[in-house]
Amino acid sequence: MAEAYGATMCPHWFHDLHIHLVASCPNARFVEFFADDKVLNFRKLIDRQLEIVGANLKLPQEPGLGYNFDEAAIARCQAEAWS
Repeated sequence: MAEAYGATMCPHWFHDLHIHLVASCPNARFVEFFADDKVLNFRKLIDRQLEIVGANLKLPQEPGLGYNFDEAAIARCQAEAWS
C-alpha cells in the first residue's frame, strides 16, 4: 500500500520479522535494529540472532523466518508469568 502512494517504508521494532519485509519490498529502505534485549525482549525467545556484516543485517538464508522458538525460554517466561 505504501508503494502505491510513493511512500518509503522503514518498519521499526521487530527486526527479526521486518528484515524479510524490507528485503522483499522495493520501497523499503531500513530495518530498525536493537542490539540488545532491553527494548526487544522477543530476542530472548528465539534460538538465534540476526548477523551483522559491516553496517548491514544479513538476511537469513534458512527456510521460514530464519529462527526457531526456544522452547526452554518460553517455558521460563510462562513460569515467571504464573509466579
